[in-house]
Amino acid sequence: MKTKSTWAFTWAALGMIVGACGANDDGNLAGSGGAPADTGASVSGSGGEQAGSTGGQPPTGSGSSQSTTGGSEASGSGGTGGAAPAGGGETTGGNGGAGEGGGFTGTCTESQSADRNVSGSGPHQVVVETNSDPGINQGTIFRPADLGGDAKYPIFVWGEGGCSRDGLATQAAMAEIASHGYFVVADGTPVNNQPNRDLGGGGDVLLAYIDWVIAENEKPCSAYYHKIETTKVASNGFSCGGLMAAGTAADPRMTTWGHTSSGTFSPDPAFYNSIHTPVLIVTGTADSLGANENGARDFQNISALGDIPVMMFAKVGADHGGDLWARNGGEFTQVNLAWLNWWLKGDESATGKGMLVGASCRFCTDRSWQVSSANLP
Repeated sequence: MKTKSTWAFTWAALGMIVGACGANDDGNLAGSGGAPADTGASVSGSGGEQAGSTGGQPPTGSGSSQSTTGGSEASGSGGTGGAAPAGGGETTGGNGGAGEGGGFTGTCTESQSADRNVSGSGPHQVVVETNSDPGINQGTIFRPADLGGDAKYPIFVWGEGGCSRDGLATQAAMAEIASHGYFVVADGTPVNNQPNRDLGGGGDVLLAYIDWVIAENEKPCSAYYHKIETTKVASNGFSCGGLMAAGTAADPRMTTWGHTSSGTFSPDPAFYNSIHTPVLIVTGTADSLGANENGARDFQNISALGDIPVMMFAKVGADHGGDLWARNGGEFTQVNLAWLNWWLKGDESATGKGMLVGASCRFCTDRSWQVSSANLP
């Protein structure tokens, strides 16, 4: 299974991309610094192993690392172990598992606020976080603040432009998507001192973010426990970040993927044949780095597969990145969000499929956009 294509590119052009794409919402290049370290006491509990015990309850302490161990197979009901501490420190004991074999065994690292105030047009307030766990410590989380109730949020991972590892480079767009009920991980940390990623790589990094989020959803000690819709997963990215998203295309967990002001530099049949989900391409017709031509090439080759839904939206006169840094991520983000609503939430109204396809399609009737589609259901 091939997850990444081979791209030929000049370092001079890469320098142009870094300059054009590595900007944050204020138009500045990524800053420097590292992800904050988590601190806190370790809390652990273990469930009973004899018949009639019930599985361990997750601790409620404020330490950054928490561990629970469920009991072995049991029937009936058993005794209750020691309660978890309210703060740091250690405890042994727990409620043993009744009628079920095994239980969760693992640790949870508490996410830390990035101290960043962001918002979008959606119904959810948004928080920005980091986490020091391997697999996520290179990314920035944008998520709905409210984790109560029965709502579960699809996963969306994003690669930044210019191969930058600045997790706030497109914060307006990420906050907009999160505000509409998505668990977003943008590549890079809020304060970045990391070297840029290699052009054409990074798909494994986005997949590691997905791995971590799905694992957290199954941990009773996690703040995100059963709050993630793990069967609905999407990726996208800007410029170099779009090539990162292409590196996720073959993964069987993906629901959809796409790229923004990006695209392969030459045809790669093996890459195209690895695609198994709907694809979204967003670009500008006046892209000074050639992304419109690259995107059009991808569209044509994916269309030719015959069974993969694909759409391309090209903003007339827009340059590299279009209006990604405008309020709420601009129209580029509106297209991306409508696509996510359609494929990850089944939304066929004017906020999903209806915005992109059909007689009332907003962008189809707007002469400032060129819209192409193939193999749509």
